[in-house]
Amino acid sequence: MTNYARKLKAVHLDRPLFFVGFVFTGLLLVGQVFAQDDLPAPISPSAGPVISGQSSTPATPPNSTPTPNSPPAPLRMQPLNSVLNQSNANQAAQAQPANGSFFTPRASASTAAVSQRAFSPSMIGDGFAPVPFHVTFHEGNSTGKSGIYTTVPGAGGTVGTSKIVENASPIPRDRVYFNYSDFNGVPLTVNGVNVNRYTPGFEKTFFNGMSSIEVRTPFASTLSNNLYAFDTNNGGSTQFGDLTIYLKQLFYKSETFAASAGLGFELPTASNTNVFYGTGNQLFSVKNQAVHLLPFLGSVYSPNEQIFVQQFLQFDFDANGNSVQTNSLHLPPTTVGRLNDMSYLYYSIGAGYWLYNNPGTDRFLTRIAPIVEMHYNKSLTSTDLVSAPPQFIGAQGINQDLLNGTIGVTAMFKQNSTLTLGYVTPLSSIDHRQFNSEFRLMFNWFFGGSVNRFSRVQF
Repeated sequence: MTNYARKLKAVHLDRPLFFVGFVFTGLLLVGQVFAQDDLPAPISPSAGPVISGQSSTPATPPNSTPTPNSPPAPLRMQPLNSVLNQSNANQAAQAQPANGSFFTPRASASTAAVSQRAFSPSMIGDGFAPVPFHVTFHEGNSTGKSGIYTTVPGAGGTVGTSKIVENASPIPRDRVYFNYSDFNGVPLTVNGVNVNRYTPGFEKTFFNGMSSIEVRTPFASTLSNNLYAFDTNNGGSTQFGDLTIYLKQLFYKSETFAASAGLGFELPTASNTNVFYGTGNQLFSVKNQAVHLLPFLGSVYSPNEQIFVQQFLQFDFDANGNSVQTNSLHLPPTTVGRLNDMSYLYYSIGAGYWLYNNPGTDRFLTRIAPIVEMHYNKSLTSTDLVSAPPQFIGAQGINQDLLNGTIGVTAMFKQNSTLTLGYVTPLSSIDHRQFNSEFRLMFNWFFGGSVNRFSRVQF
């Protein structure tokens, strides 16, 4: 395929992908219109404060004559906080429908009593990067009998990428968090390397807690982005990954079930990948330019105060690819084509049970729950290849079909922070693994108010 044909193909593929982005963004805006329609009507100020000992209805029928010798009951003013609590309860009771509906922003008074005990923590997640493990460069000599091979990372560079399922809930929440992942045996080289990835981030709700924006800023102690052919022990360094932003909209909730949808953007902030001869002359470079669109659906089911089941369905589309430049001893760098990352489907489901569930303001440790998750990762397109004879960069016709299992435990401290420990192991064949094993540690600190088990912070 000629370079012109490759670029024309890329342009035609980009348009529907960006259209998907506009559609999901439109859904978020439409959701806000319905959400505002469901807001409760304000309580009339003419109702006045509630006074203990005085009924809001007449004590006697309208046509009856009051007994003149009966002294009126003394009036006692309630404390202000008691008045406000009763007003909030009345407001919530007016707003909550009987059987749940779309975009319901308040809880009923009947569920307010159990709101502190019903909580679904963030899912743990899996995975390193949705890319083929070995992207190969080959430069033949005059006889065509030998070549040079090396491993080149794709999306996210040597830091990897972050799916929505990693330390996330289908519920919009106010929080700041920190994730740590210790990947063992990531095939960034022939022998594999260990990667320690750190991801600070935050999530902030808006539109009455029905929507949120989340920002993730990963970096890692990992393989350097400057690689040398034939070197199976390329050096390590600290690398910054791709900035990832998620927009989330809660579009349905009841007392036991909630569902959301959203769109993520992975922005190319990681370094370019450069490959050199051992002499220091550069062979080629893969420019980190791809913007990934990450639409998703999520749901959580909590039938009682102990059990919670959560799931995410996500897609990953490379919108524009990464340009490839080759170098020659006698010519300036030349762009020879674009490498497009594979499109992916991700499905994750997890369940947990609160073995200890005793929230209270006077307790430090309030909850403990074991969690089990399964994660399925399937490529929807094959790997890409840039052909510029005698140079061939990439790999053609490779697909991925991965299954990972996760076990972990989550503990809640006070009512505003959680600590999660998890272990991830591949369940697929060794030829299709992104790593040999992974240890995860995640910390969340929640801020803001709460309404019920499916509120924005859910505690």
